[in-house]
Amino acid sequence: MRGYARSTAFGGIPFFIPSLDIHALINALATEGAVSVPLLTEPARQALLLEAQHFHYEPEIKTVGTGDAVVRTEYSACNRLPDNGLYPKFKQAFQTLLDQACDRLDNYPFSTPLQFTELVVQRYEPGQLGITPHRDSLRAINLIALVNLGGQAEFYRCDDRQSTHAVSLDTTPGHVIFLRAPGFLHTSVRPFHFVTNVRSTRYSLGLRQRSGNG
Repeated sequence: MRGYARSTAFGGIPFFIPSLDIHALINALATEGAVSVPLLTEPARQALLLEAQHFHYEPEIKTVGTGDAVVRTEYSACNRLPDNGLYPKFKQAFQTLLDQACDRLDNYPFSTPLQFTELVVQRYEPGQLGITPHRDSLRAINLIALVNLGGQAEFYRCDDRQSTHAVSLDTTPGHVIFLRAPGFLHTSVRPFHFVTNVRSTRYSLGLRQRSGNG
């Protein structure tokens, strides 16, 4: 990935290690629905984590849905990130990384141009439930990226809300979990996934493209 190191976080330090294989990423999303890849440099991860630890979080402790469609959540979230600091720079650098990678593909994998419009940082405390098996909103299109900033928890992709055929994905800090969303390969597939067994305070950054928002 020559050239991506020029997207810097601070003091000339790059956000990303030169390892993203876009062909392998697309193939994994097409077959598995979700995949975890190592992507952040350690200095950038630490700097993003430090900022995240000082954000204001609102509790997301609720039960939604009925019957077999119930989803329970126990975590907190920061939905309004500061306009200054590292996160706006990271969003732009991440967008550039994916844009440049997709330029190397023979066929563009998304129905509409990929453009991340939403950033949310989630914090999971030890002992909290996390979030039970669910699918992201239909309004989250093309591609979802969950950046593991710090802490220990388990993340699974599965087939349904009963966590059938659950497959563990690597949540090592610095890894990014990618999930396909409606618009990927001109389909409407939304993989089920869940977070559980929070062993130390986990911070993750979610990047999404909301339909109708660019």
